[in-house]
Amino acid sequence: ASDDDFNTQLRGPIYEENVAVARFILVAMARAAMTKESFIDLWARDKVGESKTLYVWTVEHVLPQGENLPEGWVAMLGGSDQAREVQGNLVHTLGNLSITGYNSALGNKSFEEKRDRKDKSGNPVGYRNGISLNDYIVKQKIWGAEQILERTEILAGKVFNLFKF
Repeated sequence: ASDDDFNTQLRGPIYEENVAVARFILVAMARAAMTKESFIDLWARDKVGESKTLYVWTVEHVLPQGENLPEGWVAMLGGSDQAREVQGNLVHTLGNLSITGYNSALGNKSFEEKRDRKDKSGNPVGYRNGISLNDYIVKQKIWGAEQILERTEILAGKVFNLFKF
């Protein structure tokens, strides 16, 4: 693909078009910021049953992708119509995606709950998991179209440079 096509794809609904590529890109960006001392195996799998394995780290949508957004999200996005528009246009873009080992625990929780979640021992999980990919997210007080678009631009630039020929 040309550089222009690559850039266009990075700013579009990348998760909807190819989940595996979206995951690969997120892991590659996170891995690029790790050192030998901070390495986390983001490709690790847990055995489930006799012959099945699942990734420990999975793709997380900051703004949830489900149809029935909780009221807190709807209010943060400016009402039902605005929420539907933002979700429809931006939910699967790079700026709204992350990786976490706690995807099922985060689900449709509010942005603040996802951002500040802790495990039973009080350790940060979710977006404060120490992965640099989430640095922008944890600095935000709200999560809406402006934040998603800005983070999409930031991450697309990083990806473009990471995979530059």
